[in-house]
Amino acid sequence: MPDLNDPLLTSFARAAISRRSALTGFAAVAAAGLLTACGSAGRNSTASGSAAAPKAAEDLSDTDKVVNWSNWPEYIDIDDNGKHPSIDAFTKQTGITVNYNEDYNDNDEFFAKVRPLLEAGQDTGRDTWVSTDWMVARLIRLGYVQPLDYDNIPNLARMMPVFRDDQTPFHNGVRYGVPYNCGPYGLAYNRDKVFEAPASWNVLWDPQYAGQYTINNNFPKVNVWIAALALGYGYEDIFDINKLDRARVQEKLNALAKNARSLWDGAANPDEFPELALATTWGFAAQAANLKGGNWRLATPAEGGTAWIDCWYLGAGTKDMTKTLAEEWINFSLDPERQADVVKSQGVSPVMADTGDLLNAEEKAMFHVGDEAYFKTVALWRVLSEETEQAFNAMWEEARQQRQ
Repeated sequence: MPDLNDPLLTSFARAAISRRSALTGFAAVAAAGLLTACGSAGRNSTASGSAAAPKAAEDLSDTDKVVNWSNWPEYIDIDDNGKHPSIDAFTKQTGITVNYNEDYNDNDEFFAKVRPLLEAGQDTGRDTWVSTDWMVARLIRLGYVQPLDYDNIPNLARMMPVFRDDQTPFHNGVRYGVPYNCGPYGLAYNRDKVFEAPASWNVLWDPQYAGQYTINNNFPKVNVWIAALALGYGYEDIFDINKLDRARVQEKLNALAKNARSLWDGAANPDEFPELALATTWGFAAQAANLKGGNWRLATPAEGGTAWIDCWYLGAGTKDMTKTLAEEWINFSLDPERQADVVKSQGVSPVMADTGDLLNAEEKAMFHVGDEAYFKTVALWRVLSEETEQAFNAMWEEARQQRQ
């Protein structure tokens, strides 16, 4: 299991926490009923509904050597002078200028910002951005993204099959998104209070830890998933309300919420960790707590867990879209050095097995670099049907009422 006291984590702890704090908008999306399936195979569920697709942008990349990129805050390498070596290297290698903006603060907010422009077929001012995989599926359904040209992304052929073959970015056999990195919703434990690594998610329901753990609040699906896993459900069950005994899972979820010391939005609060025994986390709030003298580790529950994938995609209907150049940038992001940066700068797992000689053995093991077998043991987040989405949100609302 990862040693969160390892010095190699220090450099990216802050960046990782900043990135995951952007998840704050997810619950609002679900509550609005906007997140429905796009109807592709694999991890997607099917749902009705479609929108008129805006016209694809004219490709002016032969004359306009600029790529406009919107990104999550601090989701990139940065040197002591505040510059981004990867962008400088790309411009030097290709002659393409990257206009980089950290204005993607959460999925809901960003979608609300660009949706009116995409609906009108107008320029969003952005050629490419990184979003969590369920958002890609949603934009495919709405017709707001463009198919990708494989010839411009040759690194895709060398991607780990578990990510390359994931069907969420596809619709009718056409690829619209490209995976970039991956990370978990994990179980952390305080070794000063929990002396053996928990072997099961059920540790969160152990009476001795009531009032001594924190869990996510604003993305309630993850709590439904771990409650179902703790009850013995498998990966093929937890993403479909019709495969779950709702009353049984609700009872488990109610106890989870009621006995939590706190609920966190965005990212767990490391300042609270000295008082805790356990925490659910994207991983690096625990590391931040360790930097303040804590003694936290990540457990590996026997029931497994869930993980997200972030993907690149290109918007449709954007004036002066430099599509080919943006695809060149996506391909560049999959080069060995850039994928090593995913570990060093972001603190999450790369989607490419080849990171050159830029990571040591411990880094590769900690982030499962090239470990196809490991990623087959976790459930990658799936796009839920509208029925399941609404049910999970209602279940979490009922569970939260137990805290009053």
